[in-house]
Order: sequence, then C-alpha cells, then structure tokens
Amino acid sequence: MTSEQKITAEALHYWIKKRGLTQAQLAEKAELAQNYISQINTGSRYGSIEALQKIAEALGLSLPEFFACKDTTLPELVYVQRVKARPSAGSGSLETDAEHAGYYSFHSSFIARKRGTADSMKIFEVSGDSMSPTLDDGDLIMINMKEADVRTGHIYLLRIEEELLVKRLETRPGGVLLIRSDNPDYETITVNRHDENLDMQIFGRMVWSCREY
Repeated sequence: MTSEQKITAEALHYWIKKRGLTQAQLAEKAELAQNYISQINTGSRYGSIEALQKIAEALGLSLPEFFACKDTTLPELVYVQRVKARPSAGSGSLETDAEHAGYYSFHSSFIARKRGTADSMKIFEVSGDSMSPTLDDGDLIMINMKEADVRTGHIYLLRIEEELLVKRLETRPGGVLLIRSDNPDYETITVNRHDENLDMQIFGRMVWSCREY
C-alpha cells in the first residue's frame, strides 16, 4: 500500500464512520460500484480524482475537506494541488495544460507560516536547467499565488509572452526588473515594467521545493 492509498483509505474510513453510512449506501449515493468503494477503503487500489470527487460530494464535502479529516491520531493536513503545467527553467519543454495532477499533503502550520492557503498554493514540476544547482529538471516547487509582488532576490513563477518561467527576480529603480538564472551559462533578461508592449505576468513566489534522488 502506498502512502497515497493509505491516506485515502484512512480518510474514507473516517468519513464513512462519521456519517454513519455503510459502504453500500455510500456507493449508491456516489453512483459507484460497492466493490470499488471497498477496495479504496482497504487501500488495495487508488481512487481516481473523479471518483474521489463523487465520494466527497456524496458525503457532503469538498475534496480538501474529505482529506483533511479531523482525528486525534492524524495531523491537521492541507492538500495542495499539483498542476500539470511545467514552467521552464531553461530550454526544456513546456506543457500548457493547467489541469491538476493530484494533491500533496502539508501540515497546516507550514502553509500558514508561508502565508498561504490550500487555494493559493500550487505545485509545479520544473523543466530545464537554467536554475541549477538551486533547481534541476524534474524538481517540484510550490508557488504561493498570493505573493506576486516582487521581493528582490527571491524566485518566482512568471510568464513572458507564451513561456512560463521560474526565475530569480531583482528590482531596480525606474521599474527595471532583472530576470536572472542561477546557472551562469544563461544570460540575465532585463525588462522595464512600465513598457506598454511588455507581455509579462508574475504569478507568485516559490516557497518550497522538492528533489528526488
């Protein structure tokens, strides 16, 4: 059983008991097969996002509420959405499909410390090597979409024309913005934010990253 299956099984078991339902009753309300509900409940299979959405709605919950079940044996968790779009940190490929690709759980105190909420935080996969060694191709990053105001020296998710980028930003007088790469092989981009022809949007600040080895 994977950690994701375990978390889902624990949440489903909690809410079935909390709502006083049988698996058969929940399956009928969610319009799913009882065997499917049983397999999720025992942790023997994954539940698709679509199926979990139906289960949560049948329980009178949103999907984040379903996973953030309150129990003395479990921490208070916040579930942050992972988005399919891959911001480029170099010359890597760019997916522009912004649908979600699952959720990652974080303790609520961490999200609060980063001045975010479950809705304002989004997780992306990095593509390319321009931010190496800070960020490598395939790393995951969390962006606080509430923090689009530039704090010089921090890393941000931004769009220039059609390209989604992860870069370190530095402000200069007169609206000048330096868009830097941590990899010295890449040149710094200089733009003026007062330029009416500039097609740029800053989405938010990076507050967390994760790398697998």
